[in-house]
Amino acid sequence: MLSLSLTVAVLALILAVLALTAVIITSRRQTQLLERQQQRLMMLTETTSEWLAVKKQLDKQNDFAQTEQLQQSLELSLKQQLDQRSEQLLQQVEQLAQQQQALQQKLQQVSEQDPGAKLYQRAAKLIADGATIDEVMQECELPRAEAELIAAMRRQ
Repeated sequence: MLSLSLTVAVLALILAVLALTAVIITSRRQTQLLERQQQRLMMLTETTSEWLAVKKQLDKQNDFAQTEQLQQSLELSLKQQLDQRSEQLLQQVEQLAQQQQALQQKLQQVSEQDPGAKLYQRAAKLIADGATIDEVMQECELPRAEAELIAAMRRQ
């Protein structure tokens, strides 16, 4: 009976660790995607700076009509590029949010699958918070051997 309970607890712990690992991996991917988008935005900013430098040169040449036409062209091009990038970023953020929500639902399903695992998780939390073996036995209605085993696992 003890080994079955221990096996169930270990399996529940392994499932929880796997779910947590999946969440961490997804978070890292999200961070990488955001970093790439920041780099792209920096490139756009640099391009805009270059275009503004060209505009200033044309202003110095006192060619007002050509400068105005170039300015409108640059503004339109820049606006189109920024709109495209913004739309892409919004789509990616929406996809990432959906992925994160799906992972959270999976994690919740895993934690809800084994009600006995909740009892062991609660016992482990009590031990982490400094509860004694007797307090854990009383709170979680566990035999002394199981409470001591959880305490020993928590210390490692």
